Amino acid sequence: MFDRRYFPGLLLALMPLVASAADPIKQDNEACKQQEQREGKGDKASDVVCAVKIMFQNRIRRKKDDEPVEMIVGSPPMQTDDTDTPGAGNWEINLVAVGEFAGGEHRIEAPIFDVNYGMGDRLQFKYELPFVFQAELQPTANGERAVHAQGIGDSNFGVKYRFYDNEDRGISFAVYPQIEFRTPGANRDVSEGPTAFILPVLMTIEFEHSAIGAEAGVEASSGERRYFGSFGVGGRANDKLALMAEIAGTDLNAADDKRVLVNIGLRRKLNATQTLSASFGHDIYAGGDQRRNNHVSFAYQKQFGD
Repeated sequence: MFDRRYFPGLLLALMPLVASAADPIKQDNEACKQQEQREGKGDKASDVVCAVKIMFQNRIRRKKDDEPVEMIVGSPPMQTDDTDTPGAGNWEINLVAVGEFAGGEHRIEAPIFDVNYGMGDRLQFKYELPFVFQAELQPTANGERAVHAQGIGDSNFGVKYRFYDNEDRGISFAVYPQIEFRTPGANRDVSEGPTAFILPVLMTIEFEHSAIGAEAGVEASSGERRYFGSFGVGGRANDKLALMAEIAGTDLNAADDKRVLVNIGLRRKLNATQTLSASFGHDIYAGGDQRRNNHVSFAYQKQFGD
């Protein structure tokens, strides 16, 4: 099993790959400065202009109608996030339903409104809000009874920044800091808990007929830190259908709360701006006295923009 002592080693192992981003970024910056100076700008003005261009490189990633379905392992419907962003001035709207079921207990979030906006090519802003239906088993004198609750759940605001993108090698890295907090006026019975800060590092590698995705991060709240990580692979069955699989772990440094999930998913392209996706999974490990959950997710995605 994963030991939190290995987490610094995992980050150290990623450092050479992250550091390799410096050379292509430096080369792009130098080429940009030379071009700006040829157009009459001074050194300081060139530095500012090129810093903005490098950070918000304007390469639209929106897929054309005749391009095949996206095969990257990503959320939704998977738990592993990917490094992709909507593109400059583009909106990506996801309507999602997810469920966890074990015995007589369940937690269903439906619908989840997941709104994303691309600023430049490398930056994405996200806001997510679920409506929750929940049933928990509580002990009674005669056994157990299910206690039901429903209402608006916790809000999530995030900013994804793809800091390295090598199209020739098909590899990219991103950071995706997020803050999760109780929505004002929301039902406390379905809230996940106190305000949490979430910081994942994402990696995507694309090949001609397949893709690899990985994620590692930490969630901090109320003085506690919980580590999570995942790894997934994806590939196309045909131009309209992609298949994905992943293994994901949460609370990896908390023996009684640790979970490891195996998940399979599919993505169906409807047209250039719309997709349907689904995933089905099961916990292969649940620490302490937790029940092993079954997981299901469905999502509709619509893109707007240039």
